[in-house]
Amino acid sequence: MTTLTERPLPAAGPDGVNPSRARSAVRALYTRPALTAGDLSAPLLVLPDGHPGVGRLPGAVQLSDVRRTVARWRGLGIGGVKAFAFGHDRDSNGSTAASSGNLMVQAVSAIREVVTPDLAVTTEVCGCSWTSSGECVLRTPTGRIDLDATYRLMGEMAVQHAESGADVVSPTAMLDGSVCAVRAALDDSGFRDVGVNPNLAIHTTLYGPFKALMTTDPAVGHRRGLQLEQGRAQRDTVVQARRWIAEGADSLTLQPVMTAVDVLVRLRADQEAPLVAYSTSGEWPALRELGSEGMTEYIAMLRRAGADHVLTFAAEQVAAHLEQNGG
Repeated sequence: MTTLTERPLPAAGPDGVNPSRARSAVRALYTRPALTAGDLSAPLLVLPDGHPGVGRLPGAVQLSDVRRTVARWRGLGIGGVKAFAFGHDRDSNGSTAASSGNLMVQAVSAIREVVTPDLAVTTEVCGCSWTSSGECVLRTPTGRIDLDATYRLMGEMAVQHAESGADVVSPTAMLDGSVCAVRAALDDSGFRDVGVNPNLAIHTTLYGPFKALMTTDPAVGHRRGLQLEQGRAQRDTVVQARRWIAEGADSLTLQPVMTAVDVLVRLRADQEAPLVAYSTSGEWPALRELGSEGMTEYIAMLRRAGADHVLTFAAEQVAAHLEQNGG
């Protein structure tokens, strides 16, 4: 009887590094970091000074703490920040969304005061924080979506954010024509080097904590008409991604990624454009239970699945973990 050690090796050698016999120096030749802090962006939820929701989610800070928070993140090597602003003085037209000196403008200006250009700053472009109805879109007196008014508002917001120092603007409402309108507004205002990163948003309960904190839930109904359905997500996300690229998108954000890793893999196979995986607010309680090491492994998995970058409320904790463990 032939023992295991006497059996001949396969004619073809192994295709990769065999961990049972490769020495540490050999393994090191092929090792790449699974994740770095530069692969992460952190959501920055900017609240008015004195708002009771400060600290309810990581990155939920009052305006006066924006500089200190972003400087700390940059010190950890985090590569980007995405700013969301708590809307104020809301009305049916979302008038303050593009007003000079609103909370978003102040937040982006504060970020730029303390960080260098190598920190990528992205902003949310959407009406939901600024309309009295909490809707992403503006409506006509008869209740229909007013496309022209919505496009105009999104374009004005995008230009305003770019003027304040944003590197990328992120149209949130999945409204056909919106990316094209935002791209045209930026180009016409001389901001051809500011990127457009629209959402590929799948309908889910995992947006809940963010919507509750920022009061962006629609007063009536829901957003399913402006989001992708879970049951068709693999197919419809690819179709929508192609539409966004055709309209002028530079990169894409898939959300929520925890329940859409299969979609991320399929999207990566179809798209060469940079993909951001957004680990949304509803994912944070689960990640917190995993602890720093577990959440780091989860984020690294998203990178392997195809994400070029990960936007996550766990960014600071993961970055600190990587720093402490030589990551």
